[in-house]
Amino acid sequence: MDVPDTDFQVSVYEIQQDGTGILLTEDLMRARYRDSLKQEKLVKAGEVNHYEFKSFLFFSRRIAKGSCLRLFLRCPNTPDLQKNYNSGGIVANETAKDARKANITLYQDSKYPSYLELPVVK
Repeated sequence: MDVPDTDFQVSVYEIQQDGTGILLTEDLMRARYRDSLKQEKLVKAGEVNHYEFKSFLFFSRRIAKGSCLRLFLRCPNTPDLQKNYNSGGIVANETAKDARKANITLYQDSKYPSYLELPVVK
Protein backbone atom coordinates (compact mmCIF):
# COMPACT_ATOMS: atom_id res chain seq x y z
CA MET A 1 0.00 0.00 0.00
CA ASP A 2 1.07 3.55 -0.49
CA VAL A 3 -1.15 4.97 2.29
CA PRO A 4 -0.88 4.55 6.08
CA ASP A 5 -4.34 3.02 6.48
CA THR A 6 -7.36 1.72 4.57
CA ASP A 7 -10.27 -0.63 5.10
CA PHE A 8 -10.59 -4.04 3.47
CA GLN A 9 -13.73 -6.06 2.89
CA VAL A 10 -13.45 -9.65 1.70
CA SER A 11 -16.39 -11.69 0.47
CA VAL A 12 -16.68 -15.35 -0.49
CA TYR A 13 -19.12 -16.21 -3.26
CA GLU A 14 -20.29 -19.44 -4.81
CA ILE A 15 -20.26 -18.91 -8.59
CA GLN A 16 -22.67 -21.35 -10.19
CA GLN A 17 -22.28 -22.78 -13.69
CA ASP A 18 -24.71 -20.22 -15.14
CA GLY A 19 -22.61 -17.36 -13.70
CA THR A 20 -24.93 -16.58 -10.79
CA GLY A 21 -23.04 -15.42 -7.71
CA ILE A 22 -24.28 -16.29 -4.21
CA LEU A 23 -22.74 -14.42 -1.28
CA LEU A 24 -21.67 -16.93 1.37
CA THR A 25 -19.83 -14.82 3.95
CA GLU A 26 -17.70 -11.71 4.39
CA ASP A 27 -15.28 -10.02 6.77
CA LEU A 28 -13.89 -6.51 7.33
CA MET A 29 -10.53 -5.23 8.53
CA ARG A 30 -8.98 -1.82 9.07
CA ALA A 31 -5.33 -2.10 8.01
CA ARG A 32 -3.99 -0.34 11.12
CA TYR A 33 -5.48 -3.16 13.25
CA ARG A 34 -4.05 -6.04 11.18
CA ASP A 35 -1.93 -7.35 14.10
CA SER A 36 -4.13 -6.43 17.06
CA LEU A 37 -7.52 -4.85 17.69
CA LYS A 38 -6.09 -3.28 20.85
CA GLN A 39 -3.12 -1.47 19.33
CA GLU A 40 -3.06 0.33 16.02
CA LYS A 41 -0.01 0.20 13.77
CA LEU A 42 -0.05 2.34 10.65
CA VAL A 43 1.27 0.87 7.40
CA LYS A 44 4.61 2.04 6.05
CA ALA A 45 4.46 2.85 2.33
CA GLY A 46 5.70 -0.06 0.21
CA GLU A 47 5.84 -2.46 3.16
CA VAL A 48 4.47 -5.97 2.49
CA ASN A 49 2.12 -6.96 5.32
CA HIS A 50 0.19 -10.08 6.25
CA TYR A 51 -3.59 -9.69 6.62
CA GLU A 52 -5.46 -12.62 8.12
CA PHE A 53 -9.25 -12.44 8.08
CA LYS A 54 -10.56 -14.46 11.03
CA SER A 55 -14.08 -13.11 11.58
CA PHE A 56 -16.06 -14.60 8.72
CA LEU A 57 -19.63 -15.33 9.75
CA PHE A 58 -20.39 -19.03 9.99
CA PHE A 59 -22.22 -20.62 7.09
CA SER A 60 -23.06 -24.10 5.92
CA ARG A 61 -23.90 -24.80 2.32
CA ARG A 62 -23.67 -27.62 -0.14
CA ILE A 63 -21.74 -26.22 -3.09
CA ALA A 64 -23.40 -27.25 -6.35
CA LYS A 65 -21.50 -29.53 -8.69
CA GLY A 66 -19.67 -27.40 -11.25
CA SER A 67 -19.64 -24.31 -9.03
CA CYS A 68 -16.47 -22.53 -7.97
CA LEU A 69 -15.61 -20.21 -5.10
CA ARG A 70 -14.59 -16.58 -5.61
CA LEU A 71 -12.79 -14.50 -3.01
CA PHE A 72 -13.46 -10.82 -3.64
CA LEU A 73 -11.25 -8.19 -1.94
CA ARG A 74 -12.13 -4.51 -2.01
CA CYS A 75 -11.92 -1.26 -0.06
CA PRO A 76 -15.52 -0.49 0.88
CA ASN A 77 -17.09 2.88 0.15
CA THR A 78 -20.62 2.73 1.47
CA PRO A 79 -22.83 4.82 3.76
CA ASP A 80 -23.29 1.66 5.87
CA LEU A 81 -19.71 1.82 7.22
CA GLN A 82 -17.53 4.49 8.77
CA LYS A 83 -15.61 6.28 5.99
CA ASN A 84 -11.84 5.78 6.10
CA TYR A 85 -10.08 8.45 4.03
CA ASN A 86 -6.76 6.51 4.18
CA SER A 87 -4.75 9.37 5.74
CA GLY A 88 -3.78 7.54 8.93
CA GLY A 89 -5.42 10.15 11.14
CA ILE A 90 -8.25 9.66 13.60
CA VAL A 91 -10.87 8.18 11.27
CA ALA A 92 -13.81 9.72 13.15
CA ASN A 93 -12.33 13.20 12.58
CA GLU A 94 -11.30 12.81 8.94
CA THR A 95 -13.11 14.65 6.18
CA ALA A 96 -12.91 14.65 2.39
CA LYS A 97 -10.00 17.15 2.59
CA ASP A 98 -7.93 14.34 4.22
CA ALA A 99 -8.78 11.83 1.48
CA ARG A 100 -5.97 9.88 -0.15
CA LYS A 101 -6.26 7.35 -2.95
CA ALA A 102 -4.96 3.93 -1.89
CA ASN A 103 -2.89 1.93 -4.38
CA ILE A 104 -2.70 -1.65 -3.14
CA THR A 105 -0.71 -4.62 -4.45
CA LEU A 106 -1.92 -8.11 -3.58
CA TYR A 107 0.94 -10.62 -3.61
CA GLN A 108 0.17 -14.20 -4.60
CA ASP A 109 3.47 -15.99 -5.15
CA SER A 110 5.69 -18.51 -3.37
CA LYS A 111 7.30 -15.81 -1.21
CA TYR A 112 3.93 -14.29 -0.22
CA PRO A 113 1.30 -17.01 -0.59
CA SER A 114 -2.39 -16.12 -0.40
CA TYR A 115 -4.99 -18.76 0.31
CA LEU A 116 -8.52 -19.40 1.47
CA GLU A 117 -8.92 -22.19 4.01
CA LEU A 118 -12.36 -23.77 4.34
CA PRO A 119 -13.53 -26.72 6.42
CA VAL A 120 -15.07 -29.38 4.20
CA VAL A 121 -17.53 -32.02 5.36
CA LYS A 122 -18.42 -34.88 3.03
